[in-house]
Amino acid sequence: MGKAGAGEARPPAGDTTAAGPQRDAHASGSSEVSDAPPGQAAGALVCQGSRAVTVASGAAGRDKGARPLAGSKPAAVCAVAINELNEEAIELIFTFLPPEDCRSAAAVCRLWRRVHNSSTKLWGTVLLSGERVVQAAASASAGTVMAWLGARLEAMRALRLWSPGHPLESFATCVAQLLGREGLPRLQAFSYAGADASISRLLAELPSLTSLQLLDILSPFALAGQGQGLVVRAKELARLKPLRNLLSLQLHAREIRGSLPPALFRCLNRLQHLAISAKCRLPAAVVRQLTGLHSLELHGACMDEEAARAAAALQQLTRLGFSVQGWSEAQQEAGQGQDGAAAGGAAAAATADSRRRGGGGKCAAGGASQRWQDHPIWGQLPLLSRLQQLAVGAELPAAGALGGEEGAAPAGSGGAAILPFDLLEGSVPDGIMDCSSLTDLVLPVALTALPDLVPGQLPRLASLDLTHSILEALPPSWCCNMQALHRLVLNGAQLAGSRLPPEFAALQCLRHLELRACRLEALPSCVTQLQGLTLLDVGVNRLASLPPGPYLASLRCLVARSNRLCVLPPALAEAAQLELLDVGENDELVLQASDVDGILGRMPALRRLVIARQPSGFGFGPYIRQGPGGAAWDAQSVGVLMQLARALPSLEVELERCGPPGCPPCPPAGHGDSAAGS
Repeated sequence: MGKAGAGEARPPAGDTTAAGPQRDAHASGSSEVSDAPPGQAAGALVCQGSRAVTVASGAAGRDKGARPLAGSKPAAVCAVAINELNEEAIELIFTFLPPEDCRSAAAVCRLWRRVHNSSTKLWGTVLLSGERVVQAAASASAGTVMAWLGARLEAMRALRLWSPGHPLESFATCVAQLLGREGLPRLQAFSYAGADASISRLLAELPSLTSLQLLDILSPFALAGQGQGLVVRAKELARLKPLRNLLSLQLHAREIRGSLPPALFRCLNRLQHLAISAKCRLPAAVVRQLTGLHSLELHGACMDEEAARAAAALQQLTRLGFSVQGWSEAQQEAGQGQDGAAAGGAAAAATADSRRRGGGGKCAAGGASQRWQDHPIWGQLPLLSRLQQLAVGAELPAAGALGGEEGAAPAGSGGAAILPFDLLEGSVPDGIMDCSSLTDLVLPVALTALPDLVPGQLPRLASLDLTHSILEALPPSWCCNMQALHRLVLNGAQLAGSRLPPEFAALQCLRHLELRACRLEALPSCVTQLQGLTLLDVGVNRLASLPPGPYLASLRCLVARSNRLCVLPPALAEAAQLELLDVGENDELVLQASDVDGILGRMPALRRLVIARQPSGFGFGPYIRQGPGGAAWDAQSVGVLMQLARALPSLEVELERCGPPGCPPCPPAGHGDSAAGS
């Protein structure tokens, strides 16, 4: 068996306390008590022959360099037979064993089997994959699968059923019946991800799980078979009223038909996190019941003016995330039951009429806001005095979302989805500017402008994410007003040239900066003056080199992949604290012997180097040939690699990102080819 005592880790290889034929131990009724010095504590459990002996771990035991006297006996305070181990020690042994050995050890006796099946360390969190369930059901009866699950229910605290490609509604219903069995009210989290078209039976069984604190039901449109997705009826959700201990409810579906029942959320008065990703309407009567809510996410759900005013009263709310759909309900209804240009004209007319009436942000019955800038929540944001995190997005309509066959484009679109660009573009609504408690802000795609800030606006903002924006300039007032900013993401902004103002250098608290795909041909001088940067991402640009500057002194992570680097920038010698350097997918970059001593050798903290090329190229330098086994590098490149292994023996180097057909897959991130091992 294993060699670990209760509360102790397994001894490392070569440890003198682990000597002896440990794997030959078996149950024995013998016991032995030795004359150990008073007060000497017991140490690691060691199996010697047919006995299990606890070796002392006092001062003498800690001195591993001291050799025992000739003829001396091991100092042991007691000896415990393996069948006398307590349940805590047996459970700890199971945690050290691989699954196949666990099954064998569980067959030792009834006690070991009971400890194995009731261990929360082994079965506290369980993931049941639909593919494996189907395979198990094919090789054994369904009753056998349920019996296996039932034997471990007592230990389960979190259960996930993940079956996006295999309909398992009946199996999930059986699981819910097992979990709700009398005497087993211990499950705290239940997650179900599947593509079943109906979930009525599962929702009928879930109310028996009164101990649940987290419930997550996921069936997104993209995973659904034949594009059907999960359609939930609001009256079916009303069955969840008995789950009064629920703290988090996440429902991701294609649509919720009917109005959400206020009585349900009146019963779920302990709810702190609510996430709804579905086409539905959130009435004000429901919002008023969410007084204890800390986090609210609404993706595709509609909120009218009255509901927005009710949301302003949620004074416990610290996080708000929502996204709106590019198509309004009027457009969807106009696209159904018509064909050809008539449907397209009706949709366009509905859109134009909605804008003339000022209804861009209004919510038709069950519809979604048409323009994210006109969402009614913006005017209520200043009233949320504790709001710290705000994330906004815009969802594009999926193919076939306007009716018709799956995968078909909307009627009258000429084979392409119609999405007016002005539904997504725009400037930041004024309501955000007055959120004095806001610390994290994520804004939607296609952001065209940022309004000027006045002193006192967004004083606590620490993280700003403008990913995929199309900004052409960053206002100087933002740089002067956000002195507490430590994370800034400007990926996709068109900042080529001098689009970053000189005031940008005043952001000396900035630690994390991303300028990916900004069309940069040279790193702006204001960026090089930032002395506190620890992460800089300038990937997917047009950089041929990197300039020296104070920004390199504190860098720990630098990403410059997919640029125009031909040589390793000499300025990197100043980055003495660098831990990760990613210069991959620079196809012209060749590592030289001088780079090892002059640049990389001056980075004692460097742990990972990525120099992989595009899938069409291999390695970090010239190569002679490529074949089924990969690329063969020339002698100079191999010599550089060996020199790098000697200079930085603990460095991990990623050489190939994607090999030719037939090659084994590359190791995952964090497990690249080791230079030392090469």
